[in-house]
Amino acid sequence: MKKTKLRIIHETNPQKYFPVLYELAKTGQVELTGSHRYSVCKEWLRAWLRDRTSFKQRNQNALKDFLFRLRIPFVKNETIVLGFAPWDWRLLIYRHLAKHNKIVYHTSWHDWRLDKTPRQPKLNGVKSYMQKQWHRFVNHPNVRVVAVTPVVAKTVQQETGVIATVIPHAVPDVFFTAGKNRNHRPNGTLKLLYVGEISEKKGIKVLIELMTQLTDKDVNLTVVGNGPLANLVENGPTNIHYLGPIFDREKLAKIMAQHDVLMLLSQKTKNWEELFGIVIVEAIAAGCAVIASDHIGPREIFNKKTNTGLYNQSAHSEVYAALNNMQQDRTKIQELREAQNVASQFSMLTLKTMWQKAIEQP
Repeated sequence: MKKTKLRIIHETNPQKYFPVLYELAKTGQVELTGSHRYSVCKEWLRAWLRDRTSFKQRNQNALKDFLFRLRIPFVKNETIVLGFAPWDWRLLIYRHLAKHNKIVYHTSWHDWRLDKTPRQPKLNGVKSYMQKQWHRFVNHPNVRVVAVTPVVAKTVQQETGVIATVIPHAVPDVFFTAGKNRNHRPNGTLKLLYVGEISEKKGIKVLIELMTQLTDKDVNLTVVGNGPLANLVENGPTNIHYLGPIFDREKLAKIMAQHDVLMLLSQKTKNWEELFGIVIVEAIAAGCAVIASDHIGPREIFNKKTNTGLYNQSAHSEVYAALNNMQQDRTKIQELREAQNVASQFSMLTLKTMWQKAIEQP
C-alpha cells in the first residue's frame, strides 16, 4: 500500500501541536514531506523575541518556509495539515494547495462569528472579504475540517455549514512517563508551576500579585516560558523562580512532575479567551493538579464538570484560599487530581487511529 505523503503547516510550532503525526512518520506509517511555519517574517521575529531561537535556526526555518511558498503551485498528491486561525489573510497564499492536494484544516477556535476570531483585518470590507474566502475554502471538496473540541465543531458547522471531525490535541508519552515516575510528597513546600507565554492575558500579573500575598506561606512558583512581561517575573517576589523557555518536551515533563499545581489564571480580551490549553492536559498527565480560569478551553477539557479547579478569572481571593488549603492539607491536592483525571483520553495511543482515519480519508 502506498504511503500517504504528509505535510504540516502551522502558525508557530508544528511539532508541539501535532505529535501524533510525527509519531506516524517516525513509525513509517506516513511519509512526512515537510513541516512549515505559515508566516516567514513574523515567525522569524516571534522566534527571536519569544522563543530565543538562534539566529542560524531562524534563518534556516525562514528560508525553508519561503522556498515552500514558491513551490506551492507545484505541490501535488499530498495530504496537508493546515493549522492557523480563521480570517487570517495568509489563507490567500495557502488555499491554492487545495487544487491538487487533500487538505486537513485543523482549528481550535471556538467562535467563528465575524468579529470573534483572533486574526481580525482592521478594515470591515477586508474582514468580510476574508470571511467569505475562508467559508469558501473550508467548503472546498478537497478540504476536511478537524476541530479540537465539540464546541469548536459546533461553531464551524453553525457559521460555515461544514461538519468537522473532533480530534483533541495529543499529549506526548513523556508526560505520562514522568507522571508514573514522580515522587508524591505528603508535606513540605507547595510547588506551583506556570508554563506558557508570559503576558497579561495569560494572567501573569494576577499570579505575581497572588505570590506577593503568599510570601509568608510555604508556597513557591516556578515560571517556564517567555514573553513581554518576563522582566516582571524576573524582578518579582522571592518566592518566584524563573527558568525561561524550555523546548525539550521530556525536560518539561520532568519539571511538571516535580510540582504540585499548574496555574493558568488567564484573562479574557476583546477577542480571546483560553482555548484548549494543551499544557493543562500535559500537566495532568505528569501528575499535577490544575487551577485555571473558567474559560471555554479548560471547561471543555474537564467536560464542564464542577469542582475541577476552575475559577472565575476575577475570583483571586478564592484561588488564594484554595492554595492556602492545599498547603495546609495535601489531601486537597489529591482530591483535585482525582477530579481532573482526564489525561488518558488525550494520549498518543488513543488519538493515533483518529488521525490516521482523518488523513487517509478519500
